[in-house]
Amino acid sequence: MLHTYSDGSKLKILSAKELISIPTWKGNRILDVEHAARIKAAIASDVKKLDSNYSIIQYVEPNADGAPVIQRYIIDGQHRASVVRDFFRDTLCEPDFFVTVREKTVESESDAVDYFNAINNVKRQHWKTDPMLIVNRYIQRIEQRLNTNKKSPLVRCNGKRPYLSSDRLREGLLKYADKLKSSDEEITRFLDAMVRENTAMLKSLEVESVANQNNRVLIERALAVKFALAYAPHLPWIARIVGL
Repeated sequence: MLHTYSDGSKLKILSAKELISIPTWKGNRILDVEHAARIKAAIASDVKKLDSNYSIIQYVEPNADGAPVIQRYIIDGQHRASVVRDFFRDTLCEPDFFVTVREKTVESESDAVDYFNAINNVKRQHWKTDPMLIVNRYIQRIEQRLNTNKKSPLVRCNGKRPYLSSDRLREGLLKYADKLKSSDEEITRFLDAMVRENTAMLKSLEVESVANQNNRVLIERALAVKFALAYAPHLPWIARIVGL
């Protein structure tokens, strides 16, 4: 570690190959291949020029055995990293080199969204029109509504059912991003409908628990935490709320 910033993020040194092994945060915008091509052209094949301006987040999550594991994602610098990744893919014998990264530990997907918005200077008008930013905002509000128990949050970065994975939630919301409204009032209506869906689904699971022996363990876990929104992996309640 070289330095700790006021926001708690740390300046570190990584090898370029370690950097490109880290996946891009799923809340990021879709990779712009033209922008990546412009970066590649600007460095004139001297990939070592791309040795800085990367930001990484990390989540600390329990694995299946309950042991804490660290999940890391590139949250800023994905285009530069894609150029470096392509370089090593195309020139297998080239030596590694070092890069500087800014790494921050976040507690939730909501924290990740806040950090992304801060380092990218996302303005209000952008999240009203950009599908990924709209979905990020919904995820924040959903976490705020559901994660009232901080010791056992219902929405988790790497959640396993009956808890809801924020990645799976993002995928489900993105399918209907064109149906999601960005105003506070519309998001609140979505959240209220989500709570009603959870109540209805819990009642259905109470009935199903008598007859469905195959999923009995999962059903019992969902009923124990009073949370059914993650029970069906494809999250059909989202489609019902948006009216499809």
